[in-house]
Amino acid sequence: MSIDVRQKVRDAAIAQFAQKGVKATTVRDIARAAGVSEGALYRHWPSKDELAGDLFATEYTAMSQSLRDAAGQGPAPERLRRVIHHAFHLAEAAPDRTRFLLLSQHESLPLVPRDQETPVDVICGIVADGIAEGSIVPADRDALSHIVIGAIVLNVQSQVYGRQTAPLSSLAGSITDAILTGMSKVGMSKIGAGQ
Repeated sequence: MSIDVRQKVRDAAIAQFAQKGVKATTVRDIARAAGVSEGALYRHWPSKDELAGDLFATEYTAMSQSLRDAAGQGPAPERLRRVIHHAFHLAEAAPDRTRFLLLSQHESLPLVPRDQETPVDVICGIVADGIAEGSIVPADRDALSHIVIGAIVLNVQSQVYGRQTAPLSSLAGSITDAILTGMSKVGMSKIGAGQ
């Protein structure tokens, strides 16, 4: 299977899994959508579940690199701002991939190699940097990271399920401001002063 055909299969599988879920999607559905034979799929992936696991691990870790690149350099709060905006952009730009990752995470997350960086690792690293540089309140790194991750995931999930109808890109600024106000030393001093 050429690289182009392999990518067509991957794209077709993500679309089918996003629309129907992994359990309800058949190999025939994927093959038909990709324009290849079922046998061609089985030559590269022994089962539909292995294809789904491979896709999840690949897409999830690719997201890590994309978020890391978007974060860039500079103070942690600005890096987090760029990560949140980028995460929402990714969700809007690739809704099938986003839905697939959300629907598959519970079954597929354990299949991601432990030494592979994940989006969670990227955000935890930035929060740890912020604590170290003094721009983020000195608190439990993981707990603070979960605030950021939760804000991203729950808003994306609400969008996927139709509960959030405003474009995520239009919400990114206010969501980020709220998170950073609560996590930054400057924001906490204003809250403590009653401002």
